[in-house]
Amino acid sequence: IQKDGDTITVKRMLEDGYMTIKVKTPCLITCIKELNEPRYMSIDGIYATYNKPLETFDYEKLKDHPLIDATTIGLKGSPTNIFKSFTPPQKGAGKMLEGAGKETCEELASILAAKHII
Repeated sequence: IQKDGDTITVKRMLEDGYMTIKVKTPCLITCIKELNEPRYMSIDGIYATYNKPLETFDYEKLKDHPLIDATTIGLKGSPTNIFKSFTPPQKGAGKMLEGAGKETCEELASILAAKHII
């Protein structure tokens, strides 16, 4: 990734080579998880965060920014509309078989055969 003013040049890996992409900022860049080894915070770093202030940026705080438009954020700006929400029906209760003997295996085989699984 190379930054030059308000543009970023990215080299994208493909199956048979590379693709170079140049985009203007602001932009979102994603990567595959194999690209890097994640770093974990130290214990001191975790404890230091408890004393730092937490700042929330809501619409009132960001409304004067040139890229924030009320018609493109929140419920009005969402491209997703939910028409119906439901809880799927519960499946039947399972059956637990105890033991590791031949009888348990035969019982399992008969249950699966009765349900036409085997």
